[in-house]
Amino acid sequence: MHNSILPLICHIWYNNGMGEVFIKVAVIFAMIAAGFAANRTGILPKESVGHLSSLLVSVTTPCLALSSIASQDLTGSMVREAWEVAVGSVVFYIAAMAVSYLFVRALKYEPDSDRGVLQAMITSGNTGFMGFPITKAIFGNTIFFLFIIQNIILNVYIFSGAILQINQGAQEHISIKKILRSLANPCLAATLAGIVLLITDTDLPEPVMDFLTTMGDSTIPISMIVVGVQLGSSDLKGAAGNSKFLLCCLANVVLIPALTLAAVWFLPLLDASKLTLVYAAAFPTAVMTVAMAAIEHKNAELMSQGVAVTTLMSMITLPVWAIILMALYSFA
Repeated sequence: MHNSILPLICHIWYNNGMGEVFIKVAVIFAMIAAGFAANRTGILPKESVGHLSSLLVSVTTPCLALSSIASQDLTGSMVREAWEVAVGSVVFYIAAMAVSYLFVRALKYEPDSDRGVLQAMITSGNTGFMGFPITKAIFGNTIFFLFIIQNIILNVYIFSGAILQINQGAQEHISIKKILRSLANPCLAATLAGIVLLITDTDLPEPVMDFLTTMGDSTIPISMIVVGVQLGSSDLKGAAGNSKFLLCCLANVVLIPALTLAAVWFLPLLDASKLTLVYAAAFPTAVMTVAMAAIEHKNAELMSQGVAVTTLMSMITLPVWAIILMALYSFA
């Protein structure tokens, strides 16, 4: 009996492409390990993160977004998926804010002043900086396009809902100008340009597409190396002894995506939309929340530890979620 079960499991695993997904994810996280090693050996010090991040945000990621969108053919299902992901993401952040509030309150985390920071840590997800390259590598252009739509809603949340959370529900003034300024970035400009090309069915010259594709493909290794450098520069030992803090980190990478999967399971959404909403919820805490905590004069160090620990946890949870979602929705 035992001898017959193992071959059956292997047969199901490889026939459904699970092995291929696992290998893709393993390669990506090997790049994180390379960045970690580069930091610890002094090749890439902590100061290099700012320069590499600027390269990603201003050059390679816009190229990745433009080339990926422009290479697709517009279909009715794509338009529907985009609307479903946009509306679903709005609902997600409202619901996730409520869940994080109840979760942190149930833990009775002390001090009280840090509870808002933990709520934002649980709710937010690194779906741009980390999500774009991983999603592109595992699921391809269609899901990547939907992740771009989701990331637009994330930016609105970061500069509105996250500020309210960090300030523990205080009546903080949310500046519309600040939200609009956050959206005025090269990646959004490239996204809009790609959508125009997609709608008008305009093909870019082959040399231009080759340039954009080549530059865009460099986003994956560079961004993963940056994540590794950030992990190498973080105080992981200081966070390891706080059990309530670790539970909040697990809530970010396990509880929130599990609740999202349960929520979309019975909804009349297309499979690509469901996959996008759940996988976006599975990503670790967004790096931008550290800056938000610092600006609001809250515990930015705690938020930084949250980013590091959830990112470390995601090296296990993200491959698991990718495999689960591919099995459920047959999309890779």
